[in-house]
Amino acid sequence: MRPALQRLLSRPSSLELLRYLVATPPAPAPTPTHTIRTRGPKGRIQNRNVSSQALAIRNIEEISTEEVCDESWTNSLALTTHEPHNSLLIRRTEHSRKDPYGPWRERLHRKERLEFESDLYLKTDVPRLLDPDSHADDMQLWAFLLDYRHRIYGDKGVAMFWDVIRERGILLPTTGFLANKMWSTFLGLGYQDPIILKQVATYADKIWKLHGKKWSKLYTRIVEQFLVDGDGHEAIDWHNRLFKNHPPGPKYFAEMCRHVVLRNGDLQAFQTIYAQNKHRNAYSKIVPVLCEKEDFKAALIWHFYLIESGDLPATNKTVEPLLHFLALYDGQNAHRVTKSLVDAGVSFGLTLTAKLDENTKISREMMNLIHGQHYNIAPKRYNDNLGARWFATSWVSLDVAINTIHALGVQEIGPLSLQAIALREPDAKDVVHRINRLKDLGISIGKSLYSKAVESFALSRRYELLESLLNSDQHPDSIEDSDLQDNLLMSYAAAKDWLQYRRTLAIQMLRGKSPAIEMENTILRIHAARGDSRAIFETLEDMQQSGIAVKAKTIGRIMRGLIGPRRRGCRPFVLSHQKSNLRLGILVLKQIASSGSYVPVTAWREIIRRLGMLGKFEDLRNLCLFIVSWYGPSGDAFHVRQQSRRYQVPTQVPTSHPLHPLSILFCASFQKAVVEWGFIHGLKTRRQQALDPAALTNGIATQSPIPDVTIGISLLKQLHEAGLQVNFPAVGKAILSRIVTYYGPSRSIKGYNQQAKEMLGLNPEQTLKEITTQVDEALGGRFLGKVNLPLLIESRARKSVRKLQRRDMRRLGRDKRTQKSLATTMGRLKAVDRDGFTW
Repeated sequence: MRPALQRLLSRPSSLELLRYLVATPPAPAPTPTHTIRTRGPKGRIQNRNVSSQALAIRNIEEISTEEVCDESWTNSLALTTHEPHNSLLIRRTEHSRKDPYGPWRERLHRKERLEFESDLYLKTDVPRLLDPDSHADDMQLWAFLLDYRHRIYGDKGVAMFWDVIRERGILLPTTGFLANKMWSTFLGLGYQDPIILKQVATYADKIWKLHGKKWSKLYTRIVEQFLVDGDGHEAIDWHNRLFKNHPPGPKYFAEMCRHVVLRNGDLQAFQTIYAQNKHRNAYSKIVPVLCEKEDFKAALIWHFYLIESGDLPATNKTVEPLLHFLALYDGQNAHRVTKSLVDAGVSFGLTLTAKLDENTKISREMMNLIHGQHYNIAPKRYNDNLGARWFATSWVSLDVAINTIHALGVQEIGPLSLQAIALREPDAKDVVHRINRLKDLGISIGKSLYSKAVESFALSRRYELLESLLNSDQHPDSIEDSDLQDNLLMSYAAAKDWLQYRRTLAIQMLRGKSPAIEMENTILRIHAARGDSRAIFETLEDMQQSGIAVKAKTIGRIMRGLIGPRRRGCRPFVLSHQKSNLRLGILVLKQIASSGSYVPVTAWREIIRRLGMLGKFEDLRNLCLFIVSWYGPSGDAFHVRQQSRRYQVPTQVPTSHPLHPLSILFCASFQKAVVEWGFIHGLKTRRQQALDPAALTNGIATQSPIPDVTIGISLLKQLHEAGLQVNFPAVGKAILSRIVTYYGPSRSIKGYNQQAKEMLGLNPEQTLKEITTQVDEALGGRFLGKVNLPLLIESRARKSVRKLQRRDMRRLGRDKRTQKSLATTMGRLKAVDRDGFTW
């Protein structure tokens, strides 16, 4: 063993500390001799031999630490050794915290002693520490024994100490840890017993009048407790009782406001109490907290109330949550809030000062504009193409070219000019010096992605990528096209051109604030374009473990790569492998949503349409119910979405709001389509039954009942029960449209409509009656049954005919006007030709 380690372990304090850490009983320690170097009278270093003896510490198993010590201070206490009449404090570490109970935790360690000293009702001839002739004024001892009695005996122990303190007239501390600990303990007992709470208030008034001292948190603790409990009348009574002698300070009053709002207190009673207080610094403690709880209605009410009361927000961040919500869902109130801030003269300090400084900054370019206005000369903008030619001119040195545009007052150059400057440098390492020179002269290189890439490659010393970018045949404007760069990435990977692949990938990483997010999303888009579903799931899993979000653009590319295109208004032509791709698309979107990334609600639209067009009603029902539970105000997925609060729609926004995700996805046109899909695919089932050879042989094809055509209506009912706002007029129009299509005189151009009309026309009265019964049962009432359907069909048919006639007349009118205009033009041309002109 090394000498230094041996000397360390031979110290008694080190051995005792190790035994304490491993919870082993103490053992006798050797008595080594230490050589301590001290300074003599004249500063000379002398050696002095001293001996130390290991001191036996108490058996820690004799009494539990949790039984006699405050847990919050256990780790910060030093070890002590105890003898009958002596207490030795062992060395403490530099980072140890001071024990608020002083030496009493070390001195009173045995349970029997604690029981004796803390039992103030016990009549005994042996004097206790808290007796008047001993340590009766030691508040550390009072607090330590009170804490022990409270933990062991609860409210009974606290009541005993309170009675003795009142009887003896003990002055409780009013500041510091001991004051907060003791007053809070007695108030906790007072909340259970109103008599004791009144005694505490009377005691506080007494020490204020006699000694001029008071505990500053008394008002806020009592009033806050009753407000949080919902007892507003009691809170107002205690406010009136305490406000005169114990008014709250601005700091504690603001904290009380925050706690009351955060813990769902009685806001009506709180408003009354707030009006009677003089402090006006609670805006940041009320409105943002209400917005965080998604109680935007109360936040709006409190905003106007606080503004009228003169309680103004200190910074713009305090108002941003409310304004953001109102700007999205309530534009009228957003305007009112903004106007109220302007009328109140709110100034957001440094933010407005910075903007003012930025707007009033006088530059050479601004002076040029002023002179141009004075001499009636129109200002000229910097031309990047001409500037690039100027910098590329070989007969002018680069320094002269840069100094020239600086003298002309140019403050920003474009990507082409930066490219020309960089190409003039023979060594790519000197590009960064040119960029720094431009910045020193106050000339910016712009915010284009090309300029960012040049600067990034130069600063990070990736000279190979820098030279590849400068010598590339791509125009700087093409770098801004993200889709083009993704396609180029795929082509570079296919051609194994890894230099351009790495350069393009590095440029794509510069598009966002986080390069890691951009890189992972770019790779994911490449896998989607290639249709590699396995690589897509593996990349998504890695991104989920790394906490990297999937962007909306990437989600759209994945969907296009998996399910493929579809002709607008036409049923998708699905092959066997494309059915599985549709299911893969659903799995991918669910995995992205569950990982915490935001999935735009429109990403589900094409999948839902295809499921409905293909008649996959079971898959459609499961998917729609999942979407409603995910984007709706409640449901099984609501607790999962708590992990990504920034993507959640506030609960106070109704699903009928036009900007709610469910209203966007399940709009009126979707609901009409669902109803019609139910009719279309239900009658397709009937047609298949009619074409069944067995049914034709038995002659029962025309006698089989109509299959269920209300699958879409039933699905809308389930979605309505889950929280979706159903547009009943749209549903009614869709039902009547189907009936008119099948039983009206007009003929649809769709093949499935023609086939269904032929089948239903074999026995129109019976089939119409069956459809009416099904619809009424699905809607849960008598709707179609009380309507004269034949008369309604005839009326709709006449309207349809008149509509077609008006359309034909408009076409004919346009044709006549066209013919008349053509005849007039030809007549003029003939007249010109007759006069001798050529045309």
